[in-house]
Amino acid sequence: MSQSLNFSPALVQYLPETCTLLQSANLVVHPTVVRVVLHGSRGLGGGARPDSDIDLSLIVDLPVNLEATQLEPLLHVVFQTTFNAWQSEIEPDLAVIFKTRACALDCFTQTNWQDDMCSIGGYDCFGLYKVQKGFSGLVTHAGIEIRRMVPCLEIWRRAIC
Repeated sequence: MSQSLNFSPALVQYLPETCTLLQSANLVVHPTVVRVVLHGSRGLGGGARPDSDIDLSLIVDLPVNLEATQLEPLLHVVFQTTFNAWQSEIEPDLAVIFKTRACALDCFTQTNWQDDMCSIGGYDCFGLYKVQKGFSGLVTHAGIEIRRMVPCLEIWRRAIC
């Protein structure tokens, strides 16, 4: 089951063109997705060209009883849920993100990077699943720096009932 999204007021206020694009693209998420974060040129960083993709991080809350052999297949389904529903000529650049450390991935909500915000330095500090250019799978030890993804804008968060 997937869910259509009601976007944050900040997206509507600061990035109305990106908001319109996302609304028309039919952005939906898998039930394990708890937040969607926008970054890159169509985000607060700006500078998008007409053919620029849209960078979205789908942050998931993994089931506690998930076995190691079930991780990658679940992340693939999460990716496919959003990718298959997408209806825009603008391509999504999707990353499925999950916690591997004790932090709450608050770095994905930052508009400004500060070196003291991350006790481990912000390198490869989260799990990542990607599909692009002939690659599909978990990405490990890629040297990903959170500070290079900032500014981020959380555009959706699952309501807690």
